[in-house]
Amino acid sequence: MGFRKVLLGFCLWLSVASGFAVQTGDKVQYQEWIEDMKTQPRGPFRELRWFCKDGTVLPPREYACRDHGGGYQHGAWNEKTLTLRHAGYLIANLLAGFDPEAGMAQPDFLDLYNQLLIEKFLLEVDDGWILRKARFYRGAIQEEDERAGARALLISLSAEPEWIGLRYPALRIGSRLLSHGESTASVQKVRQVSASLSDQDPDFKTLRGKIHGAPEASDADLVRDYAAQVKDPELREKYNALAGEIDAIYTAVPLPEKLESSAKIFSGGPWLQDILTTAAAALQADDSPRHQYLVTAQLLADLRDALPRIVNPSARLRIIDLSLAVENANFATTAVLREQLPEMTRRERLELLAAAVEAAYGTGMINQRGRMELRNSLAALHANTVQLKTYLQTLGYLARVPGWGTQGLRFQFYESVQKLAEIEPLALHFIPDQLRGSPLLFFSQLLDGLLQDANRLAGVRHRLFGREVGVGFRALNPGLARGVLNADPALDEHAAFVANGIYLLPETIADLPPVAGIMTAGEGNPLSHVQLLARNLGIPNVGVDEALLGEIRAHDGETVVLAVSPAGLVELSAAEPRWDAVFGEDKAEESAAVIRPDLEKLDLGVRKILSLDDLRADDSGRTVGPKAAKLGELRHQYPDAVAAGVAIPFGVFREQVLDQPYGDSGQTVFEWMVLQYERQRSLPENSPQRQAMTEAFRAELYELIAGTRLSAAFQDELRRSLVAAFGPGDAYGVFIRSDTNVEDLPGFTGAGLNLTLPNVTGFDAIVAGIPRVWASPFTARAFAWRQSHMEHPEHVYPAVLLLRSVPNEKSGVMVTQDIDTGDRAVLSVAVNEGVGGAVDGQSAESLRIDTRDGSVRVLAMATAPWRRMPAPGGGVVKLPVSGNDSVLQPDEIRQLIALAQELPRRFPAIIDDAGNPAPADIEFGFLDGRLQLFQLRPFLESRQARGSSYLNQMDQALAGSLDSSVNLLEVPR
Repeated sequence: MGFRKVLLGFCLWLSVASGFAVQTGDKVQYQEWIEDMKTQPRGPFRELRWFCKDGTVLPPREYACRDHGGGYQHGAWNEKTLTLRHAGYLIANLLAGFDPEAGMAQPDFLDLYNQLLIEKFLLEVDDGWILRKARFYRGAIQEEDERAGARALLISLSAEPEWIGLRYPALRIGSRLLSHGESTASVQKVRQVSASLSDQDPDFKTLRGKIHGAPEASDADLVRDYAAQVKDPELREKYNALAGEIDAIYTAVPLPEKLESSAKIFSGGPWLQDILTTAAAALQADDSPRHQYLVTAQLLADLRDALPRIVNPSARLRIIDLSLAVENANFATTAVLREQLPEMTRRERLELLAAAVEAAYGTGMINQRGRMELRNSLAALHANTVQLKTYLQTLGYLARVPGWGTQGLRFQFYESVQKLAEIEPLALHFIPDQLRGSPLLFFSQLLDGLLQDANRLAGVRHRLFGREVGVGFRALNPGLARGVLNADPALDEHAAFVANGIYLLPETIADLPPVAGIMTAGEGNPLSHVQLLARNLGIPNVGVDEALLGEIRAHDGETVVLAVSPAGLVELSAAEPRWDAVFGEDKAEESAAVIRPDLEKLDLGVRKILSLDDLRADDSGRTVGPKAAKLGELRHQYPDAVAAGVAIPFGVFREQVLDQPYGDSGQTVFEWMVLQYERQRSLPENSPQRQAMTEAFRAELYELIAGTRLSAAFQDELRRSLVAAFGPGDAYGVFIRSDTNVEDLPGFTGAGLNLTLPNVTGFDAIVAGIPRVWASPFTARAFAWRQSHMEHPEHVYPAVLLLRSVPNEKSGVMVTQDIDTGDRAVLSVAVNEGVGGAVDGQSAESLRIDTRDGSVRVLAMATAPWRRMPAPGGGVVKLPVSGNDSVLQPDEIRQLIALAQELPRRFPAIIDDAGNPAPADIEFGFLDGRLQLFQLRPFLESRQARGSSYLNQMDQALAGSLDSSVNLLEVPR
């Protein structure tokens, strides 16, 4: 094996071998190593070596590899670097001699590529990072060899359809960050270097803010003026270099000239030449900033669309490099346009906004599906006069675009960012930096002004710590909460989240414990279990755009109030004394959700295992829980859509667990449990003594149930029941699902609180899993969510549903109403590839489907990078997603519409706690294009949140009628 394959194989083997968990203590030590490397003359390297193509490694002497087929000289990693790489932190990357064919064939190539780009970012933003001193270690890095290796890599990636399609954003970012030819100016580099300098020199922060928020050509002179006052000559030189980089952006080779010279190169593609020469002529015909912006934005989109038609990978890379130059020109025009915005009409701003969509598509910030959805939305504003409601709704939809950009980059880079952030927190800035340096910056600035105009006309006022904001919040669940703001929580320690905390999360957490309020960077998945639970219990939940995160984080640790109105207004405020009256008034108005199981209906005498075929909806709360009962009803109505299954009723749990002796006390477990609850109630509510006693009891009860040994007689019956349902042998898998009498009640959903064991194979494993599932309602998280809402806590009875595994190609959840507007003719759907998609908080495809005409509105694209599939030997495996722009296909959408329309006629009435008809919340999947059903529950919202006086007063501030007209030819006031 040649040198290149040895080097790449070694690098990537270190990545593959890093599957073990890194302990917290190790991470602390690794962080110290990183800081030490920044100060060491050799940084991450031990010594210089020649790495020959035949695999020989030799000392650094002239022509050392001459007799070994040639080779490359560079630094050899020291022991700390090797340890870090072995742990999955792929630092000190070298591209000299890189063999793309061998590298791209490795299973962890994506992570290696991502970490390579993140490291390049860190080198810029942190003054050389681990190479801060090693940049001067002569011979450690050979620039020409690195450029050649990067070029070979980028050309090989450009040859792959996936990398000019699904992975286009990552390829384009790589083309910008990896030096591979002629050096070009970079907006991102300006941002990164200015950030690095402001860290070294706090007095520069104000000018850095100007460069980041409102960049323009004159920034170069401002930086030079600042540099003239700097006494440190080394620092002054860096400032002057930054000024030169800014100059290069605004004074580069004229774009028309660059386009015409590029057109001559592509003599074999007349269609491509036409794109370039037409754009060059248009730019020369009118030099106004607005015209230049419109032309360059469209050209960015055209260049992306051209890539699949270009066969030669080198030519593709050349087009990507040209696209980077066009992006710089596009960016340069925005400085003047920002100054002109106050005098522009609504129509002129909307035209720029439409162009920004094209630019965002061309640079990979949104995909083709998002581009077409936005085009269609903007078409609603084609007339010169439009209805205020249409104006507001269209702009509100466009406000999702920054979130799409965030989620799209998270799809590409999130796991690698999180990995490197364990040893270098600055890595967390990688994705935000790419977004802020993209066309989405100007898009957001345009949209902010338009939305503030629309919100002013409609009376909408979001408030953030005393000031009004037009954009940046998206209400997910209404509610009112007061608590301590946790703006940077440790996600791997979410079990320690406190009930009075208001948490700012980077993503939805599937097993989030009870908290007071939730803010999610990016919308997250509005139909995940935790979102449904939050909506049911009136926990305010808000999506937050990247632009507001800094201001929110500035209040970390403070007591705040989060108010989200039913109509979608948001207020985040300091917890001033005025709020005492608000919370006192709302607390007295209406009680929160109460878990009140029907104990008269409960029948614990049924102690035989039941076939799903014998269950109906009315059995819910009697012998089994709602999962098994309603699935039995669905199987009766839709036999081809529901897998075979068996249910272990409540009575078996009573017999096998609660009726057993509790130690040597002479009591049964049930009698002991009742006594424990009585003792807890005798202590003051919320007192430390009561909390300690409750937790000790809960933990003991959980261990007691989980450790249950099932009787031989029950195991014999179980074996017979499994054979009857699934046939002889044990080649099948089952999902073991908890199914209690205290979930999916008219006033409480309990979504996702209890355990499901996926795809369990083998009789012994099934037997071992049943007690674990029985015990799951008594985990700390499930107990905490439920107990404060429970009237008779001793009467929690888990049944168990054993449902045959179905290898869904896609799965998700559907609510039979628009969860935002309440329109019962519109379906709310979230879906992802694989099994269990969407329900556990994945970044899902989120749709609104109108059952009247079948039209679909896309709210979010699926950006989870992995899909879970049942493994032949049990459990699930993670596989890459297909990356298709659309998860649900047209025929699958038609099947969901048909189900929603038939359900009221074929399924017993679904009601809320007031006895009124409620929409259904349905978990579904598709296998070979055929609909599969896995659960049905009522979709419940908090009447307390929707009835809050303060929240309703927020909505009453909405001015006038949304039927009024907006003149798009006017300049907003």
